[in-house]
Amino acid sequence: MKKICMLCWVVLCSLQLCAQDEGVRFQGLAFQEALNKAKAENKLVFMDCYTSWCGPCKYMLNTVFVLPEIGAFFNDQFVNVKYDMEKGEGPWLRGKFHVNSYPTFLILRPDGTLQHRIVGSRPAKDFLECVKRGAKAETSQFYLDQLYRQGKLEKQQLVSYHAALRDAKRNAELKHVTGEEFKQLSDDERCLARYWYIYDQEDISPEDERFVYMLAHKTVFDEQIGKEIVDKRIYDNYFQKLTATKSNVSVSVLIALIKRQIASVDFEKKEEISLSLRYVEARNNLDIDAMLDLLEKRVRDLPRPFLWQVPFLDFILGKGNKQQVARYMALENKMIEAMDNETMKKAVKETFIKYRSAQN
Repeated sequence: MKKICMLCWVVLCSLQLCAQDEGVRFQGLAFQEALNKAKAENKLVFMDCYTSWCGPCKYMLNTVFVLPEIGAFFNDQFVNVKYDMEKGEGPWLRGKFHVNSYPTFLILRPDGTLQHRIVGSRPAKDFLECVKRGAKAETSQFYLDQLYRQGKLEKQQLVSYHAALRDAKRNAELKHVTGEEFKQLSDDERCLARYWYIYDQEDISPEDERFVYMLAHKTVFDEQIGKEIVDKRIYDNYFQKLTATKSNVSVSVLIALIKRQIASVDFEKKEEISLSLRYVEARNNLDIDAMLDLLEKRVRDLPRPFLWQVPFLDFILGKGNKQQVARYMALENKMIEAMDNETMKKAVKETFIKYRSAQN
């Protein structure tokens, strides 16, 4: 019986070791030791920069790094290490490599220079593509950055450079690079499908000349790219800009611009953008009657980011007259019905209890 138990234990341990070998093998090395080992083995260093409280970091560790296909590539190409950025060498490494968000993944040469940076978690397939770009010198950020700064980046290398910038979430630089590229294209080229990446970026605002051009030539873009894709990009750009607004003078300018633009172009979910515009304009202008009219008729139709603000419009309670405050308080049940989860329904109830208590 003891022999059988011992045999089972050995088999179990073997299976556990095999399972561990299937994924990425992170080695417990100090930073300099990792560089030394990479040099001796003619490899690169893959460094996972994480924190103990980072949810996406845990997702990568428990979902992506355990996969056999990921482990096969990483264990062959890299000396794999991971460091908590708040412990041990972590704070020093965080400062040395300017790690500002988590998770961040660095591909380093044996001399300690940065070859490629990947910021944020990704599904396994997408992540592996990012890492393969970074492992290959001629598609890495280090190499392409140098060519770009020297003015030697060739046209066929631009796609690789855009991908490298997206890997590192260097969105401002990507916007600048593609903006310069846009200026160099002829009118015939600007609408071609192969240049859609110039427009397909979250950071391009309604004021950007590329966005204005896309609207002016929407029919052509619909034919080249597909109406559904173009409509989604227009909607996403407007929606992102409107949900990020805070009350100030520049918001009035933005609202006026978007109103002019959407008056002459049609796209899917245009009505939702029009409704969002009305909400943002009323909030920005502290126009209580306009806000109440909107909420009384369309509160259920508001997109979630605005709907979740509705129970907390303090300017109505602080600046409104008795009739306006009463109209706002009468909206409680409509707000509760409009909320799509129990947490927000409860928050509305609790907030309005406080409002009524303050009035008494």
